[in-house]
Amino acid sequence: METEPTSETPPVTSLDRALVVLETVAAAGPEGMPLGEIAARTGINKGSVHRLLRGLAHREYVTRDDEDRNYLLGEALRRIVRTFGAEENLPLLFRPLLLELSRRTEELVHLGMLDGRRVVYLDKIEPERSVRVWSRVGRRAHIASTALGRALIAAAPPSDALLTGYVDEADPDGHHPTLATRFRHAVESARTLGWAVENEENEPGIACVGVALTSGTGQDVAISVTGPADRMTTDRLAEVGALVRELAGKLAPEEYTLTPTTG
Repeated sequence: METEPTSETPPVTSLDRALVVLETVAAAGPEGMPLGEIAARTGINKGSVHRLLRGLAHREYVTRDDEDRNYLLGEALRRIVRTFGAEENLPLLFRPLLLELSRRTEELVHLGMLDGRRVVYLDKIEPERSVRVWSRVGRRAHIASTALGRALIAAAPPSDALLTGYVDEADPDGHHPTLATRFRHAVESARTLGWAVENEENEPGIACVGVALTSGTGQDVAISVTGPADRMTTDRLAEVGALVRELAGKLAPEEYTLTPTTG
């Protein structure tokens, strides 16, 4: 009776050899690697390596530099990575982290990303205990007044003009004169601490803490934990912010990283 192959007994097939070659080219980085060195590194004879590279090049997994003739990674892998990290896949990729955060905090948890000059909610996990917050997946909210938006802006290169623009959009009539100061302070604090806070600025009676995760291949995202302001005290917000960073470091998709802090 046939048995399923295990990781301890790798199959010796053309596909396996092609993947070994592809990994070797990837490890060479942007400088690439010549045919002879690829053969030496993989232990596969030069003729077989050449045939495998031709097949990989045909599908755009590798390309050959016209000047030094080195082999480099092609566009096909980048397309695969972009597809995997596409917006519609993010809720599924981050669901284990969101569920664990909701379980540990017993609060409402959101996943969001920038959508133009707003933040869009991609997913939400409701806690067992009721939290009355007006939010839904697909809703777009102001960047300046949300912990999600503040965390994402703190993770981006500083831009005073953008900060001013986000405040003007959130408060076009100037009804909240302290919003600009509080927004800028929250962004600066997020760069120092690693999490952004908003307290009753997006919704009365509600406070929130958010943490951004960046990706070199996909969309940057932020995760927030939301609860009643009387329960989300200053100490509690800091405690939850640290917990989000701790769990994100363990459970976030591999291609996402926490923004380094300056504190």
